[in-house]
Amino acid sequence: MLTQIKPQFARISALVGAIAWAIVLFIRTADSYETELIDKLLLLGVLVVVPLGLSLVARPVTNGGHSLLYRLAVFAQPLGAAAVIASFFLQQGIKAALFASAWLVVTSLVSLYGLWRLSVGRLRGIEEVSISMGLIYLSIGAGWLVMSRLGFQPLGFGDTIVLLTAVHFHYAGFAAPILTGLSGRLLAHASRVTRRLFVPAAIAVTIGTPLVAAGITASPLLALVGTLVISLGLVLLAVLVCGWVVPALHSGPVRLLLVISSAVSLISMALASLYAYSIVTKTLIVDIPHMALSHGILNAFGFTLCGLLAWAIAQSE
Repeated sequence: MLTQIKPQFARISALVGAIAWAIVLFIRTADSYETELIDKLLLLGVLVVVPLGLSLVARPVTNGGHSLLYRLAVFAQPLGAAAVIASFFLQQGIKAALFASAWLVVTSLVSLYGLWRLSVGRLRGIEEVSISMGLIYLSIGAGWLVMSRLGFQPLGFGDTIVLLTAVHFHYAGFAAPILTGLSGRLLAHASRVTRRLFVPAAIAVTIGTPLVAAGITASPLLALVGTLVISLGLVLLAVLVCGWVVPALHSGPVRLLLVISSAVSLISMALASLYAYSIVTKTLIVDIPHMALSHGILNAFGFTLCGLLAWAIAQSE
């Protein structure tokens, strides 16, 4: 069974996950509108973003086959996603955390696959390192998800912050480095100047995520620095995508989706920077509910899903 697992399996899982998410969207999972929205964004990441991302990062090892870790992760992903859905219909506590732990097992396989990729010589280019780091970061998000379903609030964080950290690592941690790396694969054939511009973009996107997470734990100022770093990386990436990647592609839908993804990333990261600045200066510019409604939705649907769908279409042509 496992020998037959291919990236197409992950795409089917993403499609089924999208249908499941559309159903769950109309079922209440939280007491407040704010938490309800964050729950749904996290479930979108688990059900659709992760399997779609996994379908794009496979690199055959021999004779068209794939790493055992990759095949295990792709096979287990729908099972882990179903367990996460179940956890949201239980009260916070040990039982809900146990269900969510199934997702931690799945994402640990994904992270191990990311570590394996780092050890493979031909996958050590900056674009492949970016993809591998996205895979590695994912299990951190799953760990925060387990803490959220347990009701555990480390370091005195509120439950909303714990849940938002889980969301952060599913999108900024997992999806953003993967989208960066996929663009980098095409830019590898661009001019030397363009290639050099991609390197700082990939580094900024990759290190920005842990900086933001560390800032949430230690210092709002560090969180602002991290947000600005990842924002600058995505701005540079948007310029490269619109200036070089899009003209190199021939598919109209792919080009349109990548332009939308790039444009939306600029807006969503501007909002994120405003929010981080408001925390540092203690001035109310954008609060958490508005961030979830604006930045969260824009980042999930505009930047992440449009970008992943673009590359899925491009790879299938």
